[in-house]
Amino acid sequence: MRLSRTYLNQPLATGSTVALDRDHSHYIRNVLRLKSGASIALFNGTDDCDYRATLRFEGRNTTAEIVSCECLISDSELESEVILGVSRSDRIDFSIQKCTELGVNRICIFNAQHSQNPAKQTQLEKRLAHWLAIAIKACEQCGRHRIPEIRFYYQIEEMLDNCNHAGSKFLLDFNGPGLPGLLSTKQADIQVSLLTGPEGGLAQREITLAKEQGFLPAQLGPRVLRTETAAIAGLTIIQAIWGDVA
Repeated sequence: MRLSRTYLNQPLATGSTVALDRDHSHYIRNVLRLKSGASIALFNGTDDCDYRATLRFEGRNTTAEIVSCECLISDSELESEVILGVSRSDRIDFSIQKCTELGVNRICIFNAQHSQNPAKQTQLEKRLAHWLAIAIKACEQCGRHRIPEIRFYYQIEEMLDNCNHAGSKFLLDFNGPGLPGLLSTKQADIQVSLLTGPEGGLAQREITLAKEQGFLPAQLGPRVLRTETAAIAGLTIIQAIWGDVA
């Protein structure tokens, strides 16, 4: 039976005992419903290891005694980045979750011209923490060890100027060639970026700016996809052709 996995942002080592904070203790006891003496897998995002631990409950305190370590490369060799125009909260949450499961390394989010709910400076810290929590939970579920980096920019110009978009770069645009064919005719790259817009898509000005930075237009087919579907479908195609999704 597969062990439940939990992310801890701290050093882990076989033979050590770690104390779990209140949030982790609540999750383990009341969500996972594990009992004292049960086993759990811990990971910390800095290596490729799951640390098998035995839980101990003493009153409200919870500790984990690490008994063994198993290392397994679970992250894709393809360094991928998705760039998302801010969409409605549930949609961008879904994109972050599923792109993390597919192996994305970095998620850049920006306020687009057509964003219906742009992120405000007063909300940014809370929203970034929320987005990171979604990525962490997705890593716990899918077996990944490395947490994707999440960055935010207030406009596309800031994003294009500050993100290091190395390798191949694509933007989803109905006027471009099909993404699968485009990937098949290009030499496979080890780094790739995929830019998608919010509801309503990217504005023409944003498309022009991205093209000037070397982003190639590409489409996913004749049907209009929702913003969260487009990001996931595009990354899936890239991973299937250049990555590790068979």
